[in-house]
Amino acid sequence: ILLLAIFDLWLYQHLYQKQSESDEIAAAIGLLDSEPDRSEQLLNPARFHGKEARLAATINNINAGLQRALNDSVRSERMKAELITNVSHDIKTPLTSIINYIDLIRRAHPSDPAVQNYVDILEKKSQHLKTLTEDLVEASKASTGNVQIDPVKIDFVELVEQTNGEFEERFLASGLTLIPTLPKEPLYIFADGQHLWRVLENLYNNACKYAAKNSRVYAEVSADEAFVSFTLKNISASALNISPEELTERFVRGDRSRTTEGSGLGLSIAKSLTELQGGTLDIQIDGDYFKARVRFPDAFFFACFLVSLPALCSRYRNPIGCAVSQLFPKTPLFFQVF
Repeated sequence: ILLLAIFDLWLYQHLYQKQSESDEIAAAIGLLDSEPDRSEQLLNPARFHGKEARLAATINNINAGLQRALNDSVRSERMKAELITNVSHDIKTPLTSIINYIDLIRRAHPSDPAVQNYVDILEKKSQHLKTLTEDLVEASKASTGNVQIDPVKIDFVELVEQTNGEFEERFLASGLTLIPTLPKEPLYIFADGQHLWRVLENLYNNACKYAAKNSRVYAEVSADEAFVSFTLKNISASALNISPEELTERFVRGDRSRTTEGSGLGLSIAKSLTELQGGTLDIQIDGDYFKARVRFPDAFFFACFLVSLPALCSRYRNPIGCAVSQLFPKTPLFFQVF
């Protein structure tokens, strides 16, 4: 009987140890996905036995590999951002001189029409190069998150109305008819006014450049569930043989022939700035039909969330992440901007 009791005790201890090791390994596997920036070892192989010890060592190797890949990716992005910034600065200095000399030539009022034509071409191309240089720097900062965000309560309807007014003449000059659909009551969101204007400006510029002539552009602001959405729709002048994901990448255009003045950075900048403010930018393409939708959490629902935050703190280890994921399941963590 004593031997049976000893055997039962040993078996219980062995099974308990195996289960404990399995639970610890399962928790470490979960951390590989939830905390990719861990630099220390996830598991101590000395605490494990047999197959579990080898599995623990393998998990540590995977974690180390992920950490190296993450560090390499961050270093690569930082180097690209620095390269773009430095090159843009080196281009901007002589470009400013070129623009100034073009202005001096224009003020001299050359009598030869051919010279005047040359000056017009030089001015147009130099301004395009200046815009491209500025967009390069902005795209680099936006993609790396190196942008100051100051969120305030904004009436999205009013901002879109102002944007419509700004672009009305440009749309008419491009043979486009703007058809807005805006609610009479204000719809508030939390965002950075300057950067949100830049998002709208890029979307409207995109429509001006690539929409089919003598067609209509539809701008709409609406509220659905806990979100406020802005939608811009148009028919493209060229065939859109490209996926929405590719269209928001840097230096990618729907106009594959690159006959327009665009830089291929507008939608990329708009998407990065929208996400930095806690919103989303979705692109839909169906043949020549183009639709862009900007979506932000409604300020009213967000304020209700802030009121309920103390209660959530007592119920969850990570109340912010839990509540935001429940209220806004398709929106990046909004608190990153605060």
